[in-house]
Amino acid sequence: MDIDEILINIRPGETRIALLEQTRLCELEIVRNDGKSVVGNVYLGRVEKVLRGLAAAFVDIGLERSGFLALAEARPPDWRRPSEGDGAEIRDRISDYLNEGAAVLVQVLRDPSGDKGAKLTTRITLPGRHLVYVPGLAEIKISRRIEDDDTRARLSAFIDSEAQKGEGFILRTAAAAAADEDLAGEIGDLRAAWAVIGENRNASKPPACLHEDLDPLLRVLRDGAGREIKRVAVDEAKVLAVIREYCQESLPEMTAALERHDGADDLFEAAGVEEQIERALSSVVALPSGGSIIIEETAALTAIDVNTGGAGNRGSSEETALATNLEAAAESARQIRLRNLGGTLIIDFVPMRYRGNGAAVLAELRRAVAGDPRVPHVIGFTRLGLVEMTRRKQRQSLKKALMNSCRACAGTGAVKSPVTVAIEALRRVRREAAATPAAAWSLTAAAEVIEALRGPAAAALEETEARLGRPLRLTSDGALPGEGFGIAPADAEGNGEDG
Repeated sequence: MDIDEILINIRPGETRIALLEQTRLCELEIVRNDGKSVVGNVYLGRVEKVLRGLAAAFVDIGLERSGFLALAEARPPDWRRPSEGDGAEIRDRISDYLNEGAAVLVQVLRDPSGDKGAKLTTRITLPGRHLVYVPGLAEIKISRRIEDDDTRARLSAFIDSEAQKGEGFILRTAAAAAADEDLAGEIGDLRAAWAVIGENRNASKPPACLHEDLDPLLRVLRDGAGREIKRVAVDEAKVLAVIREYCQESLPEMTAALERHDGADDLFEAAGVEEQIERALSSVVALPSGGSIIIEETAALTAIDVNTGGAGNRGSSEETALATNLEAAAESARQIRLRNLGGTLIIDFVPMRYRGNGAAVLAELRRAVAGDPRVPHVIGFTRLGLVEMTRRKQRQSLKKALMNSCRACAGTGAVKSPVTVAIEALRRVRREAAATPAAAWSLTAAAEVIEALRGPAAAALEETEARLGRPLRLTSDGALPGEGFGIAPADAEGNGEDG
């Protein structure tokens, strides 16, 4: 996927960042006031408990719940598994690296979710525009998307000449077009950031945050550097000013793509993004040939089932299966990124008789996931004929971020959370107020939505009322479903008007 457009929608209580490829939504990041991400942050933590049976440890980093540090992430960056011939012990233990009460430098790989704390690693990485700095690992890696052999050789030789002892680097796609002096300057900046972390570590007592990654808005731009970004649209002047200042200093080539969206229509609605988000919350995705894929998220894994559907009337069964599976491979890759699905994923393709057709489907799936920044790994067909793959988890899936388990159906379905409905209702109030001036406005919704407006979404309500210039009248209605709400003009005293 080649992202060519970034849309940034700023609304009370919520910021939404949409990444598009030729108007198709590829990725959506949602940032709310009550749920700031800590992925990428570096902490000095204190080991609370070492669990030998789980080969893991719990580490206090100052958040509500302790972080989880597995054995694989506790090993030093340059750790290599000993071979039998080395005469060394093949199996190491978590207690070889951590002791209860000890201070440990960690970085957050995945945000806390539900009753799980943040996932941690001791292998620190500091990302920049062109490369990622990996202290403690003397290794150079180059993005697979840089395919030209001469470019890869040039970058490898330059970084090898710049690298100091114990330093590692991962060259991003943007490095292909970077001048040597730009790469050298960025290496210096990242070294300086690492030195500051070291200084903060010496001056701090655990738990303490030593380094914060960029704000999500700026991080998306940084990580998108080097792509053919034609448009970055923002619907809030103050946020656009912050982004413009950052781009002028760090991403000058992206400055020309910045623009303010001030049309009458909502930015996401004008671009068709709202409709695409709604479709991404459905478990069924139609394929061009008439087939479909069904996506089901569970606690253990995500399963994707491929069906031929209306495609079953074309050609032989093997031809139909292959054509449907090729479409499903490409669409599955897009949906996995769009829905931010992570961990273990299983795809049940339509059965095929010929091994060569299976290889073609795997090749298409690997091609389709190649541009995903979460680096999916397609393992292959299992003995049961299912394709197994993994994708690095960082944040909640789109469905979990926007929806709650449905109490009415005992968790077998899902509805939008009260906070999501509350923020959507405030967006609607803003839009209606801009289109139809009135002395005041009233909002009627289910009791849990009204509670959300007075609780987690209170800041969003306050900002909306400031924009309106007067309080918004809130009324709960037990007859309304959890996702339903009503908006109406009101007189100056706040009494709702008919219509």
